[in-house]
Order: sequence, then structure tokens, then C-alpha cells
Amino acid sequence: MNNKSMRILSITAQKPHSTGSGTYLTELVNSFDKTGHEQAVVCGLYPDDSVSFPCGVNVYPVLFSHEKNDEMQACEAASLISYPIVGMSDTMPYPSTRYRELTDNMIREFENSFICAVDSAVSEFRPDIILCHHLFLLTSMVRKRYPDMTVYGLCHGSDLRQFINCTHLQDRIRPEIAALDRIFALHDEQKEKIYRLFGEECADKTFVIGSGYNAALFNTDGRIERSDDEPVRISYAGKMSDAKGVPELLEVLEELSSEHEYTAVLAGGCQDESIRSKLEKLPENIKYRGQVPQSELAAIFRSSDIFVLPSFYEGLPLVLIEAMASGMLPISTDIPGTRDWINKNVSDPNVRYIPMPEMEAVDVPTRSGRENFKKDLKEILGAAIEDLSCGTCGEAARPDTSRISWDAVAASIVR
Repeated sequence: MNNKSMRILSITAQKPHSTGSGTYLTELVNSFDKTGHEQAVVCGLYPDDSVSFPCGVNVYPVLFSHEKNDEMQACEAASLISYPIVGMSDTMPYPSTRYRELTDNMIREFENSFICAVDSAVSEFRPDIILCHHLFLLTSMVRKRYPDMTVYGLCHGSDLRQFINCTHLQDRIRPEIAALDRIFALHDEQKEKIYRLFGEECADKTFVIGSGYNAALFNTDGRIERSDDEPVRISYAGKMSDAKGVPELLEVLEELSSEHEYTAVLAGGCQDESIRSKLEKLPENIKYRGQVPQSELAAIFRSSDIFVLPSFYEGLPLVLIEAMASGMLPISTDIPGTRDWINKNVSDPNVRYIPMPEMEAVDVPTRSGRENFKKDLKEILGAAIEDLSCGTCGEAARPDTSRISWDAVAASIVR
């Protein structure tokens, strides 16, 4: 397929640009555009949102209300879904609705609105491939609506978590995901999980494509190195949520303040009130920047020494690649599948891993697991601060991330 120009319709139920999966979709659209493919996008948006895609990419938005509106008829008159965007994570960086909160009426409204947008895109754009992001509800609806078209599904990991947690939706989703023409996974462990959840018939049509990163943004050009008399600089980027380990990170940073000199910058949207209240009371050496554009995040990375990702669940954390490419020392939870993929695709990776805690749910540690995780995080982060402060990290080769690119991921989808 990659020898000729294709017409590709990308579909997501969420906002593009705003999360890891949104960045993934955006970067694929950019790469497809560079190789001459024609494109359209169906996505969820708020009325005041804007999108940033290459010129010529047709966008078919499905508009949501910022707040739940029980007066559904009023919202329908204004062409709005009567509740906030449904998030693939239970805590999103913007106002959202949880899939487990959807009633039958809400699902009908969701389906009617999205299928209307997809019908318009299919009729006007006439795609050769429909590429659905997330192996979940909207992808199953599209597959069912268009059984004779080529429909691919791209797994991001968070969709598998939702499938496990939303048992009431499994019977309607499973057969349609199994009927996709191709399924794309981020790494080998995720591929095996797809078989277990959706059936062995997925085996021969599931392909591992990994992730890419924007090397033009995340690099060491203009990197600001720390002088010997400056404190070590730490950064975190991601949703401010419990599943990302943010409460544990904040506690550990507070404890380390009495033992080490450092500064920290935290970036990402926050919809969790308990975490927000903690962010409002941070000490002077820790700054919360909110959600920032990619260009600003790249600047933060080029002026940081340590990146920490204490997450309890991820698909394949692109941000670790961005951190390595920017010259930082990454510290991450040893999320299943991530270490193997990084070792296969990055030469001389320098990630330090925190052991996964004992879990009671997909992204929720047990109480003892949480306490042990905090101890491990404090020990590993503290040791990294000490190593950098004393100059004992050595002269190890800087990781080579050159084999990872969005262009390679895009090419593997249309091969």
C-alpha cells in the first residue's frame, strides 16, 4: 500500500493535541502528510477549541458541552453532545466524562453524533483506510457501521484499561474489535494482552509499531547545562492524576527537600481537586506550570537534569524518549513492556526504573504497594540527585534515539 497515495480518515473520540494519544494522532497526520497521503480527521472537541493540522486536512468535529446538561434537547439544538468529552483515562487534563458513567441514553447520543460525523467524512472524503485510535467504544461502532471498508484500530493502552474496567460494554465491543482488518500495538506485551482480551483471531492481524517522537522539538540543541553550584533540576510532565503517581511524587519531593537541594517543574493539566489543592501549596523550589504547549515543554526539558514518571499504568510513555533525547536522566516506573521496547529501539538507554508496586486494580496499587513504591521512588530519585550533584554519573554515552521516528510508524501502518 505504501507505493501510492492513500486517502486516510483518522478517528478519535477525544481531543487531538492534548494527551499522549492525541499527540500520537497529530504526529501520524503530520507524517502521512509529508508522504503525500490525503487525510481527514474526526475528533471530539469543545466549541472554543482549535485544531492544528497540515493545510488540506479536513476536520469533522463532534462538539461536546463543557458541563453535563440534563436538558438534552437544548444541547441537540445547538449541535452539542450534552456532556463533557469522554476520556480514555478516568482523569483527563480537561473536563471529561468517564466511560463507566455513560447511561444508555448517553451512549445513543454519543453514537448518533459520531456516526453522523463519520458518515459525512466517508461520503465526502471517500477514504481508502479508516484508522481508529483506541480499541474501544467508538472504534467498535465504526467497524459495525462499515463492515465492508478497511478499518484499522490502534491501541494506546488506556483503552485496554477501560475495556477491563467497563465490563458492561465488553460484549458490544469485543466482536467488533476482533473484526478489524488490522490492529496496531505499541509493544509485544500489549500485543499479547490484545489476544487475551479480544480473542486469538486477532493474532495474525496485530502488529507492533511502537511510537515515535518529534526530534525537531526534543533534542539537545540549545540545552542549558547546570553549573556545579546550581541545584539539580527535576521535571515531570503528564496528567496530574492518581494513576500517574502524582500524589506519591509530591510526597517524595517534599521529603527530599530536607535532604537535597533541587528545583522541580511540573507540567500538565489537572482536574483532580485533591491534587489541585496540593499544587496550590507547593514550596518555593517546586513550580507547577499547568498544561503547556509542546514547544514550551521541550524548553523545560532542555533545562532539566532529571525527568521522573512515577505512573502506575501506561501504554508506551513517549515522554521517556523525549526526555532522553533532550539530555535528561529519566526515572520511570518499570511499566510492563516499556523497558523491553526501549532496550530494542534505543542504544545506550539511561532510564532508571522504579519497581512496579503490588496492584489491586489495573492502575491502583494496594496500600502496602503504595507505601513500598514511595520508598523506592525516594531512594532512586534521591540517589540520582546525589549522583548529579557529586558528578558521579560518569561519562556514559548519551542515548541514541535516532531509530525512533513518526515517519517510520506511519510507514508501518500503510505498508
